[in-house]
Amino acid sequence: MTRTTLRLTDGYPDVSPFLNGEVKALQRELQRWGYAVKPDGRFGPSTQSAVKSFQRKQGLRDDGIVGTKTWGLLTAKQATQSTGGGFSTAVPPAQTPVISTGADGRFFPLSRIFSESWSKGAGAFGSGRNGRAHAGCDIYAPLGTWVHAIANGEVTLGPYYFYANTYAIEVNHGDFVARYGEVQKDSPVRKGDKVKAGQRIARVGHLVGISVKSDMLHLELYKGTASGALTVKGAASAKSPAGLPYQRRKDLMDPTPLLAQWRKNLPVD
Repeated sequence: MTRTTLRLTDGYPDVSPFLNGEVKALQRELQRWGYAVKPDGRFGPSTQSAVKSFQRKQGLRDDGIVGTKTWGLLTAKQATQSTGGGFSTAVPPAQTPVISTGADGRFFPLSRIFSESWSKGAGAFGSGRNGRAHAGCDIYAPLGTWVHAIANGEVTLGPYYFYANTYAIEVNHGDFVARYGEVQKDSPVRKGDKVKAGQRIARVGHLVGISVKSDMLHLELYKGTASGALTVKGAASAKSPAGLPYQRRKDLMDPTPLLAQWRKNLPVD
């Protein structure tokens, strides 16, 4: 069945009343996926917001326009209610990885290990950085590689500008907070989105203006026992055993031993 491309203001009596039925069909599909929209046949701001949220969760560009791809995913049979209110989105394999259990339900953030870059040399936690210590682990991977959520959680910030033309996303995973850094600006998740372990949340970005061996995911972990911005300069910064500042919050953690565990449980792209 061919569907009409829909966008903001469609279905309104003074704009395109002939699209009222199509917009109602869209709104009913959004309701099926758990969105609290009224099927009034008018593509207003609340319907647009629901469409954008759906698109982000499916890895599409969140432009709020319901074209062929968005219609195809909306009308997929899978739409399952999750526990604790709200709905989870079960979509075709091309959009969401097949997730297995293991490693305490947590995943390595990439589906492949391209290099042991995070455990030695410049990419290791605590390595020297011109008077400061490296605050995370650099996991080398090709540009555009999917980054996956380590565990269930909620996006608390991002994507926001991070470093050398790359971006970062912060996720509260419950018993720890992760900053997924040096990723691309266009991400399928935004602040306030719930994420599932193994879900695609970003793509590896490209560092501009500096010389590095590879593009990478820069991963930082925090205990969650402190509050405020993760980047902290001056006396308030956490320090390495050698006394070098990490320029990060006091509850900074070394991801290295945890990555050694999670590498046994790779997500599926």
